[in-house]
Amino acid sequence: MNNWQNWAVALILLLCIVRIGQSVYLFFRKVKEKRNPCENCATGCELKRLYEKKRSECSDERKEIKKNCCG
Repeated sequence: MNNWQNWAVALILLLCIVRIGQSVYLFFRKVKEKRNPCENCATGCELKRLYEKKRSECSDERKEIKKNCCG
């Protein structure tokens, strides 16, 4: 392979790594902001199901606490 081909392959690999890193970063940023990271999932992924289950449990607990403290 020529020298310019080595550089082209290295550049393509670098761009792929940057894109994967960006996707992972955006996923965890959405989780940190308490936004649903699976809102764009085309199929029912396991993470989305667990997220919805946990969110419903937290809202149920919050309703019980409000009822108990208000009399």
